Amino acid sequence: EEAIKLGNKMIGMTDVTGPGVIVTLSDSKKDVNTVLNANELVVHDADVLSVINELKNAGAEAISINDQRLVPTSSIVCGGNIIEINGEKVGAPFEIKAIGLPEQLAALSRPGGYLEYLKRDTIGVDLKKSNSITIPKYTGVISYKYAQHSK
Repeated sequence: EEAIKLGNKMIGMTDVTGPGVIVTLSDSKKDVNTVLNANELVVHDADVLSVINELKNAGAEAISINDQRLVPTSSIVCGGNIIEINGEKVGAPFEIKAIGLPEQLAALSRPGGYLEYLKRDTIGVDLKKSNSITIPKYTGVISYKYAQHSK
């Protein structure tokens, strides 16, 4: 039974709480008429994906975006001025919560890191460490076509 509980935590089927970081990405407040390319002023799906990848590489054990829990089958797709996460439409600001060692996860704000790159484009970036972050469980259905129990 403990193995099942642990497995459910790992694949996102239960709420989890622990230390970590909260990264908030928001569209630039800069006037669109002052830039050549207004696209540079908004948070894109690629920006969110890059932050997620850095968090995973830094050892994040659980991640959510605007309370949408990321699971192995999650997708993050551009849908115009919004982003679809797990099929749900969410808009900026994007609040990314990650559970793991806060000092390690906070390294995203290092010189030369992706968060610094976003700040250069005047994207709003805020990173906070926390001793207690709760990430909700995934509410969708995880179904596999090809993976089956081995005998």
